[in-house]
Amino acid sequence: MKKLHSNLYDKNDFIFRIYILIGIILILFFLILLRLFQIQILKNDFYKALAQGQHEFFTKTLPKRGEIFIKDLYSDRLYPLAVNKEMSFIYAVPKNIENKNNVARKLSKILDLEEEDIFNIINKKDDPYEVIKNKVSDDVAEKIRNEKIFGIEISPEIVRYYPGENLASNVVGFLGHKGTERVGQYGIEGYYDDKLKGTMGFLEIEKDAKGNWISFGLKSSQAPKDGDDIILTIDQTIQYLAEKKLKDAIDKYGAIKGDLIIMNPKTGAILALAQYPNYNPNEYYIEEDMGIYLNSSIHGVYEPGSVQKPITLAIGIDLGKIGPNTTYEDEGFSKIDIWTIRNSDGKANGKQTMTQVLEKSLNTGTIFVASQINKDDYYKYLKNFGIDELTGVEISGEAKGDLSNLRKRSDINYATASYGQGISITPLAMLNAVSVFANDGKLMKPHIVSEFIHADGSSDMIEPEVIRQVVTSKTANLIAAMMVSVIKNGHAQQAKVKGYSFAGKTGTAQIPNKEEGGYEEEKTIHTFVGFGPMPDPKFSILIKLDEPTNASFSADTTAPIFKDLSQELINYYNIPPTEDL
Repeated sequence: MKKLHSNLYDKNDFIFRIYILIGIILILFFLILLRLFQIQILKNDFYKALAQGQHEFFTKTLPKRGEIFIKDLYSDRLYPLAVNKEMSFIYAVPKNIENKNNVARKLSKILDLEEEDIFNIINKKDDPYEVIKNKVSDDVAEKIRNEKIFGIEISPEIVRYYPGENLASNVVGFLGHKGTERVGQYGIEGYYDDKLKGTMGFLEIEKDAKGNWISFGLKSSQAPKDGDDIILTIDQTIQYLAEKKLKDAIDKYGAIKGDLIIMNPKTGAILALAQYPNYNPNEYYIEEDMGIYLNSSIHGVYEPGSVQKPITLAIGIDLGKIGPNTTYEDEGFSKIDIWTIRNSDGKANGKQTMTQVLEKSLNTGTIFVASQINKDDYYKYLKNFGIDELTGVEISGEAKGDLSNLRKRSDINYATASYGQGISITPLAMLNAVSVFANDGKLMKPHIVSEFIHADGSSDMIEPEVIRQVVTSKTANLIAAMMVSVIKNGHAQQAKVKGYSFAGKTGTAQIPNKEEGGYEEEKTIHTFVGFGPMPDPKFSILIKLDEPTNASFSADTTAPIFKDLSQELINYYNIPPTEDL
């Protein structure tokens, strides 16, 4: 019985083990099915791509980035602002370097780097690749090559180079980093990054199990398409002149910064766009204040002050409310509700014509004109002059002015707007608005690009574009004549150019106190806007100085700069005198 029981026990145990084994096999089978389902169904695309990666070689080919040029009036020669330059970078393979102290010492002398910094780089034992220095010149690379240091390698690299350095830096921008990509930032580099960078090419080739290329296994390819070259409207000589005059003025008058723009008023082509301080795009990364990258002529909105007055008078003339000889009684102040607004000189001048309003820059005169104009009409005209819209110039970071105070429709806001307070505008938009009077009443679209040259050699020219007719030709010519009188007889006599007739207007604007409200007591912004020589203007100019300390009024700072600059431009364009010397 004992033996029978034992045999029965062994038989049951055996069957139990068989069941366990079958269960394990079923579980494994189920897991295999689940895995196959996951591979073949759920992650089919992933594993297919992985398999292709084991059998195919995929190479992206880089296009050449387009270059940026300017030229001068009398030559077809192009001057480069942004080009591609072949240089070298030095890198280390730390595991191949034996005497690291000695290597660090040698490289320190050649590369002008700290010996300790180089040692820390090449002492990373498990790192197969470590960059020591980029943008190395051919001479320096040759010195390192001659040292024949095992574990130190040299490789070519194409870098973006700006041969003009600070020249037009706030126009051109720079090629920076966005993650692992090189992307254009600010200026033309940022605005036209897509056109400049071109299109990636690729070569996709099948490989065998050993990793060798299969010559007949070529699957697809596409050659890279190089980026467009861009030629700007900026004149190299005029840009250099503008930057020098601006810097000299800032130093002379103790201003903190400034802008100077020169434009063809009949085409909208920008001949110079200068600001100071500026920066060197070859070393953009050393700047602590990123605001310096922005182009203040298109980004820096400000209350323009009295350079707004010709626009107010133009609206009145165009609506038939006033003429150049319309008179009013100047008591030296105007009362608007509870506010009293005075002329900048505090004087009462008695009976004055509208031409004298501009000549003497009388606040009371423009307030009188604004009072004759329906508020809706005045607001509509300001918008038509482009005060609060983007000009569309091809530079990254453009801002637009602000007319929101006028939506309140209060008398005081319209009164102050008449002489350029309580509204804001960018310097370029201000120059473009005043250039209407040099162009028979037409507002042009400012542009800074002259031509795109494509990789295949074809090109696209940028044609002048009229935005709209703002005032009649008659109104524009009347205002231009009144502005000529400002330089001949008024506050802007320091802008006179002997033998030539120019139109202009000064502006000394208060600066809003953003923290406490109201305006700063001592700080001002000086602006001059003008064009000429008359009667056929070749250029219009805006000069803006922020917070000058060595003179109180724009007539004493920006007007003399306008004179000097206009004389230089007359000589450059070889324009004969228009008046008796």
